[in-house]
Amino acid sequence: MDDSQLARALAHLEAQIAAQGNNLAEANDRGALTYPVEQVLRDPGHDWDRRMHRLLVLSAIPEAPVLARQWRNRDHTSADALLMQVFADLHQARATGAALDTEGTVSLCRRAAELAPLDPAPWVALLSCQRLQRAPGRAVQPVWDEVKARDRWNREAHRQMLHYVSSQECGSNALTLQFLDSFALSAPLGGPVTALGLTSSLDRYRRVLTAGGMPALTAHRHWIQPQEAALIDQALETWPQPGFLTHAAALADLNLLAYVLMEATRPREAWPVFEAISAVATSWPWELDGDPLQQIQKEHRRAFRAWTRYSSR
Repeated sequence: MDDSQLARALAHLEAQIAAQGNNLAEANDRGALTYPVEQVLRDPGHDWDRRMHRLLVLSAIPEAPVLARQWRNRDHTSADALLMQVFADLHQARATGAALDTEGTVSLCRRAAELAPLDPAPWVALLSCQRLQRAPGRAVQPVWDEVKARDRWNREAHRQMLHYVSSQECGSNALTLQFLDSFALSAPLGGPVTALGLTSSLDRYRRVLTAGGMPALTAHRHWIQPQEAALIDQALETWPQPGFLTHAAALADLNLLAYVLMEATRPREAWPVFEAISAVATSWPWELDGDPLQQIQKEHRRAFRAWTRYSSR
């Protein structure tokens, strides 16, 4: 997104990987490949939000599992190497449906927590494992408490819990509302969990569309319901303001808002949000309707036309 240090590290890493050709797995790595990763994860210090963002981005690159193994082989005591391995495996399990060695992954999480006792990331990873396992609430609650004790408003942990308590996984609509209400008044404005309410609203909307039938034909009415419209209005009033969203994934939340406005047939109001995005597109939620780049380009043009027509009156 707008993390320039991370962007430079990824560019350097890409060049190093390209130089290895097809021999990446056999490369005799002495840190040349993983150094940019190590540095970019170390520099944020205890800025857990920035660290978590970078860890998720780095672990999603195709070569992440190989790089993590090389890093671990070189440094057996690196919590970051373990975390990159864990998050890379979790990403692959979700993206491809590949089987996850749950027992081994949980063991790596526990080891990383021992090596980095202040870091919430091992516990966030453990939450992700438990979500994949459909673990009971009595097992999830202590892990959730460990995350909150280290980083009260951890974005990724809240996103994992939002899915976990949904009716599609281990909860219900009532439990989802209860979860959202539990921090609605206390969460910092513009902080990492700002977009959870709108994320949940979009999830409900998409479930109706996916189910098909008559409900799907009237799914657009979701966005004119008072509670949903209020969510959009509040976000529209504040999120695009410079400096309001302060967390590392702020541009992802703006992409979400732009997408929702277009789904709610409010293209004119979406244009200032597209301007705030500054041409930085995220895969989700645009990928819900096809190729994300094509989708955001199409909707960007539609919003611009609506804004131009309105401004010329």
